[in-house]
Amino acid sequence: MNKWLIIKRTNSNDPDFQLLISHLDHELWNELKEDQAAYDQYNKVPDIKTVIVVYENKKPVACGCFKKHDDDTVEIKRMFVEKDHRGNGLSKVVVNELEKWAIEAGFKYAILETSVHFGPAKSLYTKAGYAVIENYDQYKGLEESVCMKKELIHADVVDKSSFREVKGIEYFDFEDDFVEKNIRCIPMIVRFKMDKAGIKLKLAEWSRFSVEERIELAKKVCDNEAEAKEYNSYLSELIKGRTGNEATSLEIDKNPAWNDMHSVPAAVNEKAKEFGISVSLEQWQQLTNLQRFALIKLSRPGHESKNFIKAIKEFGLMSEKKLYAIHNR
Repeated sequence: MNKWLIIKRTNSNDPDFQLLISHLDHELWNELKEDQAAYDQYNKVPDIKTVIVVYENKKPVACGCFKKHDDDTVEIKRMFVEKDHRGNGLSKVVVNELEKWAIEAGFKYAILETSVHFGPAKSLYTKAGYAVIENYDQYKGLEESVCMKKELIHADVVDKSSFREVKGIEYFDFEDDFVEKNIRCIPMIVRFKMDKAGIKLKLAEWSRFSVEERIELAKKVCDNEAEAKEYNSYLSELIKGRTGNEATSLEIDKNPAWNDMHSVPAAVNEKAKEFGISVSLEQWQQLTNLQRFALIKLSRPGHESKNFIKAIKEFGLMSEKKLYAIHNR
């Protein structure tokens, strides 16, 4: 079964969060026994509005939260992953999402406390960029405590290398130009699958997704009717969990122009004529489904012409000599 990973922003009254931290507290008391009595009073998080719950196949499996420490700093609390789901990178997912949320809220630093007995936790935070600091506030003088701090930076933009590091994603060089004020447009591979699944995704919704979620949307198969329904369900739940909004449906085109192997869409050649070129039927037939889809999207009003011509070149539909002449005419 494919794993459906959903990240939900919620608050400390969420029943799934309450369930997970009850499991966390049970483990802490079993591990630390009487030592936990000194720390338990500091673990309470009533009325916290910045809580993350991660679901795998609709089951809550990991959580975390943060609260304001001072005007520039948040404190990360209540990090937990169910035992059967450890070792799969879920802790990193939670930390990344908490940091992203804190950045959105205008904070510059994150601090946290862990135990000297929890080596894997300290290793996780170290790899995530946290450094050991002097124990702060209530943890001063507690030898079992390890306090850590990190400067928060915007590090979640999916760039070209992020996609190319993952096998199975078709991503184009010209898409690197789709950046405005650090907001990236939805990649063609995801737009292609959304069209087949009958669902819309707004850029504002896309920007709320984590890097892992974006990559999953690019990787997730959507080649037949059953897979399209699963893709629709996955993305619908993702949008609902991350934004609280219901997904917008899109009518599925049963005969999309990109799948027509008998003629080149008029819009594509009309766009090509602006540059004094044309796309032959033979060239059209040799393109991949996604390449044909991309050319159709880039032919529509609102797309910059420079990206259309870059796609033409990248897809091998125009010589370097012709490209040079266009740029210098």
